Amino acid sequence: MRLGGFVRPESVAELEASVGILDTYGLSAVVAPRRINELTDDEAVVYGERARELGVVVGEAIPTVNLLTRDRDALAQRIDYCRTMLRKSELMGCHGVVILVGSPDPSDVHHVPHPYLFTDECRAEFREVVLRIVDGLELEHARLLIEPWNHSFFYRPRPILEFMESLGDPRVAVHLDQMNMIDQDHLFRTTEYINETFDLLGPYVGGVHFKDLAWDWKHMFLKLDEVLIGDGLIDYDTYLRRVAALEGDVACFCEHLHAEGDYAINFARLHKIAADNGLAFLRRGEVAAAPPASAASLTA
Repeated sequence: MRLGGFVRPESVAELEASVGILDTYGLSAVVAPRRINELTDDEAVVYGERARELGVVVGEAIPTVNLLTRDRDALAQRIDYCRTMLRKSELMGCHGVVILVGSPDPSDVHHVPHPYLFTDECRAEFREVVLRIVDGLELEHARLLIEPWNHSFFYRPRPILEFMESLGDPRVAVHLDQMNMIDQDHLFRTTEYINETFDLLGPYVGGVHFKDLAWDWKHMFLKLDEVLIGDGLIDYDTYLRRVAALEGDVACFCEHLHAEGDYAINFARLHKIAADNGLAFLRRGEVAAAPPASAASLTA
């Protein structure tokens, strides 16, 4: 497993300049450039080649588009945008393109809750969108990575598994974010929930996000807050053991923090938790080896 966070080089020059900060925090994964779709094919190839020479993995590209807009013309444009990003990611060697289910809300914001998002009709519509994105693309490395989020049906392990099985397409995977999957029923049962998630979804995981979650009991009604890793309720010992048992070179990112100092705290805590469990994040230049043990042996 590899660790990344706020480092998002926009050019080969920025990529080369990022080596010091990556080594300072024990990172070896970066986010693809925001302008990845603007790169020529040759530029995408050169960026990826230089990343590999530096021992850096480009872990994810992020389109940030709403794929359940009611505007059909806009939807077609966004599907084309994601298709282009997937093709550029493949050329670059980026692991994949991270999307959410989206929302039909008139605001056109992709994470706004809506009752439609928990219906069979939504599942069918989103399945069609996903298949349109990958249709005809020859992808050996990059995948379309769907991130769970509790605003839609795509947030509990069993429904996610059923959706992935309905696709049956190796070009599509899950970008696992356990925090996004937590609800009131699992706040104090995260160990059990993490194991259930990996038991069902392990073969589909193509990337990981690391965040933590706390219950703000001072608020009158249910309010859950993102907090620094270790300050919340998620069992990170189990989380890291299960991630480390996944096959492949898995890129894991911290996100949503506003200051480098907060990222530094998260990185330090993650390295400590990994070490306490006999694990380690791959440093820049280190090559992924076989998983240390089967997932089934790491459920305790």
